Amino acid sequence: MTTCPFSSSLLHLDNFTHGTPREAIAQLRAEQRIAWQEDEFAAGGHWLVLHKPDIDAVLRDPATFSSSYGPLLEDFPEELLALQRQAMTFLDPPEHRSRRALVDYAFRPGVLEARRAMMQAKVSAIIDAIIDRGECEFVSDVAMHLPIHVMFTLLGVPEEDYAYLVPTINTVTLANDPDYAGSREEGWTASAQMVGWAASFASKRRQQPAANDMTNELLSAEIDGRRLSDEEYGVIFQGLMIGGTETTRNTLSWLVYELIHHPRQLALLQANPDLVPAAVEEILRYRNTVVYTRRTAMRDVELAGEQIKQGSKVVCLLASVNRDPACFDNPDSFDITRDPAQTRRQMRTFGFGVHVCPGQHQARMNLDMMTREILARMDDLRLLEEPTHFRSNFMDGFKRMPLAFTRGGE
Repeated sequence: MTTCPFSSSLLHLDNFTHGTPREAIAQLRAEQRIAWQEDEFAAGGHWLVLHKPDIDAVLRDPATFSSSYGPLLEDFPEELLALQRQAMTFLDPPEHRSRRALVDYAFRPGVLEARRAMMQAKVSAIIDAIIDRGECEFVSDVAMHLPIHVMFTLLGVPEEDYAYLVPTINTVTLANDPDYAGSREEGWTASAQMVGWAASFASKRRQQPAANDMTNELLSAEIDGRRLSDEEYGVIFQGLMIGGTETTRNTLSWLVYELIHHPRQLALLQANPDLVPAAVEEILRYRNTVVYTRRTAMRDVELAGEQIKQGSKVVCLLASVNRDPACFDNPDSFDITRDPAQTRRQMRTFGFGVHVCPGQHQARMNLDMMTREILARMDDLRLLEEPTHFRSNFMDGFKRMPLAFTRGGE
């Protein structure tokens, strides 16, 4: 059995103080295909999978490597696990297909294009609100607003509920950061509360049907001849809100950060906005915000030359693929001139297999539109201080990034 060459598990929170530990990952990947790592959770450890072929083998085989225990290294409490197993993220085929079919339509190309005008109005309003100030806290003033607005609009959630839902999303996803939650257990509680809030929202909507939005579609849909319960809707709602907001929030902040630190790349992008799609793919690769995804072995199986026991946690390190020299030339260089199609094929930012992110094209559209607006209206981008990373080994991003700028030519 091969073990980790470091003094602690790679996924120990202390290793993520300044974001994903890329150098440590590169060293581990160069030495091993798969590594056993001890941890403090019930199973006592997990297998860390580092190379793309092995990660793909795990993610394309849900019968052997199940999602039913969740994507996190931590073990969900049994009472919450039963609730979450109604969510797409926790379901394996064939049940996963029927749930995913309920939301896939909302992210088809034609449907995405139909909401462009709504999105552009919000994009403009976001920058309008800060453009005359000359500075902003980029994460909360800019990066969060478009994905939240899009998901609220899709699901028909009133804007006054922003004050409850946004802090709750942060508590659920960033429960290891004391600025958002007191403990992981507090995150579990917030997760159940968010599902309960959404179930209540569904109940009200059944009594008072509103416009033809995604909530209406979900509540009207049938699975095996029956409609979703309020609780089942609540679990889907939670997944959509979290998945639909975190990628844009974190990735847009990283893109601005990297452009400031690579002024030649910024100048190239300003001179040639046609490179925006390539810049989006490059930041999705270079600073992928979801570090890993977990599966659980449902039988004894061999993987990458190691014997994996039934019940073992198998953790696919997505961050490893995106900086692997076997997949990318000069992988540690931020380069917006890479072929975006090739980058998209090779990276694993949005996962792989049956659970590949259904909203990935919405995320790309969010990032594309916000980036173009920033380039068109904000010049002389500069950090007022170094950004503050949130404490997480699952998500990589900033909780604060104070930014200064000058008003661009409009």
